[in-house]
Amino acid sequence: MQFVTCDFESTRHGVIHTICLIPLKTTGNHQKGLLIFVKDVIQMDEVNENPDVRRKLSLSMIKASKVGLDVQWLDFHDAIVTLIDFVTERGSILIGHNLIGDLGFLVTTQNVVGGKRIIKNRLKEYPDTGTYDSRWESITKICSMSLISTRCHKFNEHYYKFVAKNKENMNLTEGQKIPLRLETYSQFVNNCTHYSQTHEAVQDTVDLVNVMKAVIKYDGKSIISNENYIVPPIWRSANLYP
Repeated sequence: MQFVTCDFESTRHGVIHTICLIPLKTTGNHQKGLLIFVKDVIQMDEVNENPDVRRKLSLSMIKASKVGLDVQWLDFHDAIVTLIDFVTERGSILIGHNLIGDLGFLVTTQNVVGGKRIIKNRLKEYPDTGTYDSRWESITKICSMSLISTRCHKFNEHYYKFVAKNKENMNLTEGQKIPLRLETYSQFVNNCTHYSQTHEAVQDTVDLVNVMKAVIKYDGKSIISNENYIVPPIWRSANLYP
């Protein structure tokens, strides 16, 4: 089975400026991915003149070259059509960390850029029917945060032990809950509590690829199915794992 890992990098107001897509097979092998710069967003003064966005764009371009990604500059409408093309040609399964949040950012971006609509206003509420491209309905949508926290029992067994062993050096959530962030999952799979998430599209997608490889290693290939999985994640107290 093949699926596509993704990251949507946005401004602090939730307007997406880069999209990264990296295909991965359940054998653990990944294929050539795609980095999309959302041209009509980047051309906006408030985005183009933002030093944090400019830094992330530069980092993404450098990282894309190192990883060997194709790069395209597309307006938002064409970027979403290309995303749908890319995913449907590579297994029709899309996996993102906190995917439900990303669906909300897609709506925000559509309303900011205007023009010919590809995203409907209620995409977050109706993930399958929330675009004007009917092929989107056939794409299986999986939130890795939800999947890992609720179904990946063997992965979690090792992850909880890692957090318990290192929780004095880790950034637990409010209320001493075990984090479900991509960063802390990456710390686990890299066995490094000092690993920091870049919040840059390419590296974040590479991080998700490595986390999903670990998920498949611990819980098997069947953990990825052709059914949508966007459910509330399960939070567990770190104090339960001394």
